[in-house]
Amino acid sequence: MVATQKRTHPAHLDGKGKTRVIVGIQVKILRNRTAFRTMHLYSSGAKSSDILRTKIICTIGPASCSKETIGKLVEAGMNVARLNLTHCTHDFAAKVIRDLRLYLDETKSIAEVAIWIDINGPKVRSGRLASKYVTLEAGDYFEFVNDENLIGDNKRVATTYTKQLLRVGDQIYIDDGLLSFTVVERLENSIKCKVNNSGELGENKGINFPRHVIEDLPAVSEKDKADIAFAVAQGVDFISVSCIRSVQDVQAVRHYLGSSNVKLLAKIENQRGVDNYESIVQLADGIVIDRGYLGAEIDVDLVTVAQKKMIVKANVAGKPIIVANQILESMKTNPRPARSEAAGSYVLECVQQMRRIAYQAEKNTDYNDYSIKMMRNVPRPISVSESIASSAVQCARQVDAAIIICVTERGGTARLVAKYRPQIPVVAVTMVPSTARQLNVNFGMVSYHYKGQEDSVINESLRYAVELGLCKPGQIAVITSGQVIGFTEGTTTKMQLAQVPSF
Repeated sequence: MVATQKRTHPAHLDGKGKTRVIVGIQVKILRNRTAFRTMHLYSSGAKSSDILRTKIICTIGPASCSKETIGKLVEAGMNVARLNLTHCTHDFAAKVIRDLRLYLDETKSIAEVAIWIDINGPKVRSGRLASKYVTLEAGDYFEFVNDENLIGDNKRVATTYTKQLLRVGDQIYIDDGLLSFTVVERLENSIKCKVNNSGELGENKGINFPRHVIEDLPAVSEKDKADIAFAVAQGVDFISVSCIRSVQDVQAVRHYLGSSNVKLLAKIENQRGVDNYESIVQLADGIVIDRGYLGAEIDVDLVTVAQKKMIVKANVAGKPIIVANQILESMKTNPRPARSEAAGSYVLECVQQMRRIAYQAEKNTDYNDYSIKMMRNVPRPISVSESIASSAVQCARQVDAAIIICVTERGGTARLVAKYRPQIPVVAVTMVPSTARQLNVNFGMVSYHYKGQEDSVINESLRYAVELGLCKPGQIAVITSGQVIGFTEGTTTKMQLAQVPSF
């Protein structure tokens, strides 16, 4: 019976204006609503307006690269799939991208899962090994060799930086400081060190030199150029570059991105990046804080303070900010986290655990207070777009609106509204598929790729929100819309109130 219920809609009329039977339309609504609840709500018993606002990014590796597992991650709530080209080939990445898109197409999923490609940038790494891992023992001697073609073992390893840099007594950290070394001797073509603590060394791990700043590494290497070209050809949504040091590094990457619509995320992993953060956040499309690598570059006790300050500045700028690394690390080998960090064998359990953690954090945050403080902290004078966006959130609170609809082309309008953390759902409606995916990294955003006629976008967006259970007929919706002027995003020009109609 559900599959043969009638609904009157202009698109469902025959040539004579008579209503025809829409087979399966209610089944589709129920399927979409069920999928939405699974992906966006904390639990099946939660209210539809109580969406999980924090976004979850999953790095896809050997343990999670099958099409079946990718599909399960989508259904579990993955918002962004990340691929690190330092640790995987173009062929591997292309297959994951193809399988993800195929799954979304075959299942007709409403999930707007973005794809993020991570490239190396000016980051020094260890070389290849004869085996996947080698075990190093505290007190042993170990050499870093100036030969990128060397296949390493438990006695030596190659590095990607071959110029003279270190002195006797200097410290070297590998893999976010999990392994540390003390330089004891400079040899003709290598550095001889003593291993400070026992552990396993893997391939292509980041190397830190805490007392030294390396200026002569290019922001974009030849491999990075090939990786950027691959990312653009694949039509990915985000690209990030490790160890961004200054706004000049951001500009260098933008040059190779050309006129593509790929959004650039700047990874802050060193003291230079922290020092130049204010200019970097203005030019980048978003920020990634790599806690592990940063903690090996600056004093560990300062990482949390630096992180908080960077988050505040990104929020004020209206840019998405991602905290990465050392998240549920213990779930690599355990089904439950033994401490506050995870990745590895229990990939689905990691996503579920992160959702629970995020839910508790959101539940105990006063977003009304946050919104008021944000309005006070935004530098004056503010733009017209900023004024309308903040007014939309304030107006929604005053009239007890159920939902905010942001009609946008490149996403600037929606990002401005999301910046003020409204406590009701924000649906970002766009006719550009890449914009829908890119907005899925923004806090509290529900992306909707609208494929109909432009003149009916608002009405159909309200219909979509009702179908998902985000609002009900008779409730109030606040609607903002904007347009692109030249290359400028966020040119919000209109705000209106509407009563949600019955469909």
